[in-house]
This record gives sequence, C-alpha cells and structure tokens, in this order.
Amino acid sequence: MTLKDYLKKLKKIEFHTRMKTQEGLSGTYHSAFKGRGMLFSECKAYEEGDDVRYIDWNASARHNGLFVKQFVEERELNVCVVLDLSTTMQFGSVGMNKAEKAIEAMSIVAFSALQNNDKVSLFIFNDKGMKYIPPVKGKNNIVYLILEALRFEPEQGNHQLGEVMGKVLALMKRRALVFVISDFIEFDYELSIRHLAHHHEVIPIVVSDPLESTMPDLGFTLLEDASTHEYMLVDTSRAEFREYYREQFEKRRAEQKKIFDRAGLTHVRILTTDEIIKPIARAFERRAWHV
Repeated sequence: MTLKDYLKKLKKIEFHTRMKTQEGLSGTYHSAFKGRGMLFSECKAYEEGDDVRYIDWNASARHNGLFVKQFVEERELNVCVVLDLSTTMQFGSVGMNKAEKAIEAMSIVAFSALQNNDKVSLFIFNDKGMKYIPPVKGKNNIVYLILEALRFEPEQGNHQLGEVMGKVLALMKRRALVFVISDFIEFDYELSIRHLAHHHEVIPIVVSDPLESTMPDLGFTLLEDASTHEYMLVDTSRAEFREYYREQFEKRRAEQKKIFDRAGLTHVRILTTDEIIKPIARAFERRAWHV
C-alpha cells in the first residue's frame, strides 16, 4: 500500500475505535485496571468503619490513640500490547483477516488506556522480525502506534510468540498490564506466558475466524498450511473430514484454555466477523469484580 492508503485506513480505524471505546468502554477500563499500586499518604485518627488492617500501631502508640494509614491510588498504569501479525494471522474468510482484527483490538486497548491517561508500549512481530515502541501517551502517539502496526515491515529475524514474550519480560522492568493479541495457534509460548504472568498482569486476546472451526462443503479443495506452506488436496464434501476439521479446532481451543488456566489467566476470544467491544467489555467487567 502507498502512504495515502495507509493514512486512509488509519483514519478509518482511529475514528471507529475511538468512538467505540468512548461509547462502549467508558469507565469500565478504569474500574478494571485502576492503579494496582497504593502509595502511602498519611495517618488519620481511627473512625468507625475504617479497615482495621491498616491500623498504624507505631503511630497509635506515639499518640495514645488509634490511627490508620491512608493510601492514594497510583493512578498511572504501564500498558503493553503484544501484537501478532504473523503468517497465520493473515487468514480471513469474510471482511477483515485476523491481523486486521488484532490491530482493531490493539487500537481499542490503546484508546482505553488514553482515556485513563496511561502510557502504552507496543511489541509488533511476525515471522520475519519484531519492532518495539517504548511507552507513549496522548492521542497523537496512539495514532502513531496504529500507523506503525498497519505499515509494519520487519527488517530481519524470525520471531515466535514465546520468544517475543521473553523480550517483553526482559524490557518491561516496571509491573505492567500486558495484552497479548494473537491466534495462539503455536504452542511454544506456555513457559514464556507463565513467566510473564508471574511478573505482570497478562490478558490474552485470542483472535479466530469462523472458517477455522467450520469447513463448508466445497467439494475437492486445495488447502495451504499457513505455518509450513504445504498444500493438501481434500474432499470437503465428506462429512467425516468436516467433523475431523471441527474436532481439530476444538482440540486446539481446549489446549489454549489449559495453558491459560495453568498460568492463572482469564482470556478473551474475538472473531473476525464479530463486534469486539462486547467481549472486551465483558473481560474488563470480570476483572473489575476481582479487584
């Protein structure tokens, strides 16, 4: 695409995701991800209803009365998005492909963070390389992140999801809220995501396409494996093949869930054909209940 094409696409994504975020996630993001850190502010005299866990016994002894510690919320969060644009993410049966849906999800997360005045960093990668954009804030910088994702062309390397999460762990020294947006088709990432979740709060967003779970009757069809680029001629009119195809998808989905469960993570699933505000909002709401 030319720069004009990129800017046209950028304008469309920026407008729609910003409006969706304002309308559908107003307040939800902050409720779910308000500052995890609490900074000590001062002590005050104990009043009925105060949390007894915060009684400052040293201050109470000095002043011959009960005093409790007061804290203020550490407002600013460090938000990190890991964006998978690898070969398997280029698949899409109707409308947009998985990579485009992932960029839309990244935009929604970034604009949500913007409304909360949080910083956002971005790790973009595909089969050929990776790019890291350090934490930024402000509308113009969020738009810049989206543009960088749209025109991402790595220069060298071969990065897998597990390796990229290892780089996130190495670079992000301060505890962060990490959104990992991928189809999670490869299973090389379990150890990395567990290590990442030990140091940061991680939310996997799994992107899939309806055609990955249900194969229609198309007769004899030539299929290409997106990872190996191998071709296979199959008879999709056979009910046995379509059932096998569906079972393989369910098996992969179940394995993903096991990996997330073992890491103690709650994940979000979005389809290329669906509106994505609702599943993301539900995830934010679930998170808010556990704060």
